[in-house]
Parts: sequence; structure tokens; C-alpha cells
Amino acid sequence: MTVGARYIPGAPLAGRAGTGWSADTTRVADASRITPPVLHPSRGPINPVSIRVELDAGVPLARIESSTHRVKLGKDGPRKDVVELDDGVTPANRDFELAWTPAVQAAPRAAWFAEKRGDKTYGLLMILPPPEAGREGKRIPRESIYVIDTSGSMSGTSIAQARDALEFAIDGLSPEDRFNIIGFNSHARPLFREARPATRENRATARGWVGGLSAQGGTEMALALDLALNGSESGERVRQVVFLTDGQVGNEEELFRLIRAKLGDSRLFTVGIGSAPNSYFMTKAAAIGRGTFTYIGKVEEVREKMGALFAKLESPVLKGVRIEWPQGVSVESWPARIPDLYAGEPVVVTVALDRVEGHAIVTGMRGGLPWVETLALGAPAQGSGLGALWARDKIGSLMDAIREGASPEETRAKVVEVALFHQLVTKYTSLVAVDHAPARPAGADLKTAAMPTNLPEGWNYEAVFGAQQADVAIVGRLPQGATDSELKLLTGTILLLLAVLLFWMTHARRGRVATA
Repeated sequence: MTVGARYIPGAPLAGRAGTGWSADTTRVADASRITPPVLHPSRGPINPVSIRVELDAGVPLARIESSTHRVKLGKDGPRKDVVELDDGVTPANRDFELAWTPAVQAAPRAAWFAEKRGDKTYGLLMILPPPEAGREGKRIPRESIYVIDTSGSMSGTSIAQARDALEFAIDGLSPEDRFNIIGFNSHARPLFREARPATRENRATARGWVGGLSAQGGTEMALALDLALNGSESGERVRQVVFLTDGQVGNEEELFRLIRAKLGDSRLFTVGIGSAPNSYFMTKAAAIGRGTFTYIGKVEEVREKMGALFAKLESPVLKGVRIEWPQGVSVESWPARIPDLYAGEPVVVTVALDRVEGHAIVTGMRGGLPWVETLALGAPAQGSGLGALWARDKIGSLMDAIREGASPEETRAKVVEVALFHQLVTKYTSLVAVDHAPARPAGADLKTAAMPTNLPEGWNYEAVFGAQQADVAIVGRLPQGATDSELKLLTGTILLLLAVLLFWMTHARRGRVATA
């Protein structure tokens, strides 16, 4: 619900200042559009938000809760739960997360929703692993690479959460595992030259190293990803890269290309730290990396959520998941490449069909043995908005195709067609509100103003933007944590002083030689 200050790499482009606190750069062409001004916390919160969720999960639920906000629960009929903010409104200074858990005794292996719109039926298929998943099978040896963000935007509660999460991960390693840790800000540095066995001595060294981490500098994420992803096959071990960061970067497209190029058979799991992580980047990176995104909004959640993540990673995985749709039915489903299925982690597939009949057969390999689940499509639970969900996935796939060489002009036409039919906002389409009441004299010029945002809860304003007077409402100087510009200025100043000193010493030596 708020935008954290992002790291903007690259050299500024002349005449491309815009309304953001950063100009467009050679590596982030839209930097001026993704860096809105940030209100100093001393001025108080702005941008109040009210939230109402009508939840039809399709299955009986054991628990509904929000770890980020206080909520009140109600019912709207026998199937629908209603969730609202307990205080009515909240400042837009941290993300809202709602979690629900199916009742164990009633949890099915699949839930199927559908709605008819036009000449198509849109559906959502949720595949749940068997209830006993994760409690049987031999544990698979892992090579775990942990990457931790120590940039300035992580200052405050975020770096504390990340250290706690990493120490918890280290304690959960087994002697047969191998591991390494990579810390990064303006630079990337590994703990070991290469992954080492998780012996008691190596884990003790790692805990000491993690305890000394502090948050400062820029966010050169590409350096860390380049070290963590080796692009190779890992043999008998499951190679898992766990990336702990707030994801506050502006060069997402560059990083997505890097992940695709160097992933190999690794799995990339992103862990969002702090009250307002860049969830677009984190979710997309995990999807490309065939992993999942975990959000940790509070220090108190670290052990619970990291414990759930590592329990999932240690569980036998269902690989090669495929869905066989009925013959003769025209089907377009997303994601095109279904991710692995983990214990406690459902796989969600959106689909468009010309008619609903027959069965969907889900298959995969679990522990070397085939796994099959059959789902009747003819009696779905009625849903709403499913066409929009499918369309978002379709548009996301079309945009991904541009990165892989598809024609931008042809892709734009396809995106616009889907977006207009489903009334979605995209890179090429917008929803425009028109106020017919006159707000200014007819001859007056239009004025544009950037709407400031709140500093994400738990962030340190001075650590990100530098020391300022409390009565200065909007940032107007180079951020320290979101970019390493001030670090570069300091480095340049030091190098200049060294050059002057060297020049002076050289001439002084020549003077003494000439005198002699």
C-alpha cells in the first residue's frame, strides 16, 4: 500500500528529471516515474485506506487472520466470509496481508471455480498436496545459498528481521547439507569462496558473520544474483537459493533477464523483509526461478514464517506437474510452466475454456513415483472476477514474451485487446475518471503535482535519505540507502584528495633533487 524508495543504478539522463526524486538513468529509463516524493514521518501519516474483503475460499476454513493489521470478521451467507479493518481506516504505510487456512479435516486435494463471460468460461484450479505430504519420504540433501540485502533501505527493523531469519536458517541445516551466504549492498561478498558442508564449525562461523551485518550503501542486486546462480545442474542435491531483501530496486527487467540466463536447475525463493517490500519484483523473480515468495512484515513472524518455508523446502517435492485437460475442449491456462508442488503450498492455475465438461487430470513425480489427482470440471463453485485473474496472467505472459524477443508492436495490440475486454490497467491501458464539475477557470493552465507517499513503517528516514530538518516535508536530495550516489561522491572526493597529495609529494621530491 506504499512504495519504498528504490535503488536507482546508472548515470542520469540529461533533460529527464520528471517529478520523482531521481532522474531517469541509463539503467532505469523510468526512474523519475517510480520514485515519488516521501513525506517525513514527523509530518504525520497521510493517504488513509479502508479495506473490505469478501472471501469465498471454496472450502471450509480453520483460520482467517492478518499479521499486519487488526481485522474484524463477519459472514455474508453460508459460504462467504467478510473481513474489514477493525479501525475502519489505516494509513498507507505498510502492506496488508490476509491469510486463511483450510480446515484439516475437510481440506480437499483440489478446488475448482468457474464463471461464464461471453463465449468463454474462466476458471481457477487450486491444487493442494495430500495432507500427509512432508511427513514421509527420505530427506533430500540440499545446497542452500542464502543471499541477504544489507543496503541502506534495510536499516532499522528490516535488517534485524533479516539477521534473525538467516540465523534461524543456519540452525536448521543438517550435516549432509552444503551452504553459503552472500551479503550485498553496493558490493556483493560471499562468506565462503564456495558452498561448504554444514558442520558445527562452519555454522558457528556463519552465525558470527551474520551477527556483524549492518545496513548501508546501495542495492546492487545483480552482483549478488550473479554469484548465487551458477546456471548449472546440481546433480543429486536440490539447489535452493533463498533471497532475503526488501526488493527496493528500479532495474527489475535487467534482473529478470539475469535470473533466466543463470538459473540452471536451481530454485529461487524470495523472502520479502519489512513493511512494504517490492512485491512485484519479489513475486515475479520467484515465479521465474520456479520458487515461491514469502512475506515477513514483523520481527515476531520471522521464526514462524521461516520455519514454514524451510519445512516446505525440506519436504518431498512434486516435480514435473502437468494438467491434462479434456480432449476436444479449447483450453488456455496459466502459468504455462506449472511450478513444483510443496507441502503446505498450493499451486494455482487460471484457465479459459470454450466449454466446461469432463475431467482435469493432474500428474507429477513424487519421490520417484507417479502422483495423480483427478478433478471433475462439470460442477464448479461459482466465482466472480476469474476472467480478470486469467487476463492478468495472460497479459503477464505477453509482456514476458517481449523480453524474449517478441514484437513489441504485435504484443501491444494483443495486450490492449485483452485489457479492454476485461477492463484492466496495463502499461498500455488506463482507467480515467472524469469530473464534470469545473475546478479551474477555462483559460488557466493545467498543473501537475506529485502525490507524496508515507515512509514505510519501520524504515529509518535519515538512513535512506540523509539527515534533514523535521519540518522539511518532502525529500529533495539524493537518497543514501535507495541509491549509492552519495557513496560514489564520497569515494570520488577521497580519490581526488589522494591525487592532490600524490601530486604534491611528487613535486616536492623533484624540488629536493634539483636543490641537491
